[in-house]
Amino acid sequence: MDQLTPFERALLAQFETLASGSEASLKASKVMESALRDYSAKVGARIKEIEARQSALTAHLQDLDTALTEQTRQTRALVDAVNKLLATRKS
Repeated sequence: MDQLTPFERALLAQFETLASGSEASLKASKVMESALRDYSAKVGARIKEIEARQSALTAHLQDLDTALTEQTRQTRALVDAVNKLLATRKS
């Protein structure tokens, strides 16, 4: 190290600073990668929960639609029967 010129020592110091900064950046990147991986897993789990809930709601709405359609059919049949009875009584 004593054989280095002042210019070479300055370059070496800059390189050491750069290397230190690169190592710090690498550590920060690894921390960020881990945080993003954890967040991605949580978001993925939440999306699956939402999809399951949406499927359940869709099935429930289909059941309600079927029930309402049947109720409407029965109501129309009842109205038709009452109208026939009224028509019979009037004649």
